[in-house]
Amino acid sequence: MDEKEAGHKHLDLEKRKIIERGLDEDRSLTKIAEKAEVAVSTVRREILRNRRSEGASRAKGAEKNNCAHLRSCKLKCVCEYARHNASCEKRLCRRCTMVNCQDLCMEYEVRTCMRVEQAPFVCNACEHFGRCILQRYRYSAESAHYQAQRRSHDARCGIDMTKDEMDCLVDTVRAGLKQGQSVHHIFATNDMPCSERSFYRHVHNEDVPIIAIELAKKVKYKKRKKAKAASRKGGFYAGREYEDYLALPEEDRAATTEVDTVWGKKKDKKCILSLHRVDLHFQPYLLLQARTTEQVVKALDWLEISMEGRFSEFFGLLLLDRGVEFDDIEGIERSCLHEGTRCAAYFCDPSRPDQRGAGEKNHVELRKVLPKGTCFEGLDSHTLAEICSHVNSSVRKGCGDVSPMQLAQLVMPAVMFENLGLRLIPPKDVIAAPNILYRP
Repeated sequence: MDEKEAGHKHLDLEKRKIIERGLDEDRSLTKIAEKAEVAVSTVRREILRNRRSEGASRAKGAEKNNCAHLRSCKLKCVCEYARHNASCEKRLCRRCTMVNCQDLCMEYEVRTCMRVEQAPFVCNACEHFGRCILQRYRYSAESAHYQAQRRSHDARCGIDMTKDEMDCLVDTVRAGLKQGQSVHHIFATNDMPCSERSFYRHVHNEDVPIIAIELAKKVKYKKRKKAKAASRKGGFYAGREYEDYLALPEEDRAATTEVDTVWGKKKDKKCILSLHRVDLHFQPYLLLQARTTEQVVKALDWLEISMEGRFSEFFGLLLLDRGVEFDDIEGIERSCLHEGTRCAAYFCDPSRPDQRGAGEKNHVELRKVLPKGTCFEGLDSHTLAEICSHVNSSVRKGCGDVSPMQLAQLVMPAVMFENLGLRLIPPKDVIAAPNILYRP
């Protein structure tokens, strides 16, 4: 494509993925440019600018000497050790395994690969990549896109002023303030290198050596709060809403697991992920280091691994609220052990905790041990497992005067209880009092 036809638009992630696929398939830069609909020079600059250094291979058995003269070198006795060893008189230094000759030889020159010196400039399609001892480079679309965004961000950071202009700004403002002049008066009567609004922004960001307390009005103002952008677009829960859940067969809904998070103090980062198996009244707890989507998915991945592939059998249907920590629906449903899904996730209607009534009611048992307002920052997985054991060992009328733990142990794999650290507590030893099992 002609340079003028291509224009001066930035490459997006999709075009970078086209470039990566072309390099993986060992296509020429011309073919890649045609596929991506950009100029060849654009592809060339993109690869050279965003390729990632992989260093040399450290594979066992790979050749370690990367001298350009390795094949033709005839030098002997380069090191001090060889001069006192008769066996080295007939052996070439390049074959020595005792000393690395490239660290001592004056004729050493780094060997370079023409594949990285010329097009395609990377080793994506090289069959010797795993054992190559030369400097290697790879092109990754994800990595290249991140680097490009980072450069774009850094280019727009900082102050658009020279040091002399900054000194002039500070001296002029301080001189005016000493005379009792307002900032607006100073900027209106002097030729300043920035606007008044920009000056206040620089003060707030601590980019200039003037603190807010020196400005009479600055300390009176509060920063305006910006409305949070909607994190979910229309149709975010399409096919997973509560009415879709009710449309499932009744026998499937009987084995529902209601999922929720339990918080301590507002300032706490840690929280508890609860999974309430409705038909068994069984509710295990997992400790989250933060109330984020990443921590939720990580906890479910760990539970799936702990159950040795039987997660779908016992937690295959999840009913969640619409908290932001459950926004990664794909990550919640995706299996970490095989290609495919491990569960189906459905969501309650907004402000309808009664649609997960069984799980909410069972939190009363947890709150007997961890009352509202308890700090969770000192809570660890071992302590939480002990709390969970006591909560689920309490005899319930709805379970036929047995405990949820007893019901769960009849059907769920023993390995899950071992990995979670859960055990059946004798009825007389069950504790359901605050701060006895956990003292923050």
